[in-house]
Amino acid sequence: MSTNRYLVLSGHAQNSEEAISICADALHKAGIVGDEFGRKCCVRERSYPTGLPTEIPVAIPHCKDTGIQENAICILRLDKPVTFYRMDDDEEKIETRLVLNLAIKNPNEHLAVLQNLMGFLNNSDEIRRCMELPETELIDYLTAKIG
Repeated sequence: MSTNRYLVLSGHAQNSEEAISICADALHKAGIVGDEFGRKCCVRERSYPTGLPTEIPVAIPHCKDTGIQENAICILRLDKPVTFYRMDDDEEKIETRLVLNLAIKNPNEHLAVLQNLMGFLNNSDEIRRCMELPETELIDYLTAKIG
């Protein structure tokens, strides 16, 4: 599996679509994804929600897109929670302050990256660190923990 590139942002969003757009714009500006990536993630999120009911709720929006140039994860730490629907129950809402927008170039790697990430996110100490570490330390931490 390729190494991931990480972008870490902190900010404010009114809703889940805006949170996804903030991530997608950062990935686009970094030359990692094409200009359709954010829209495709939002469309996919409506049909296949990605909210995880972990101790500290997280969302991991993603999509398959030929415009992805390299593997990357944009981490958005929100000042106030936004509503995502749960991955395991699309009727249930969760309030999340941590969004991990995945851009995975090779569709065959998607599942492996998601499984690796799920193991990481099931540990509330790991999620707490994602919320608390300064940006550069968080990038080093994620690179060591996830790859």
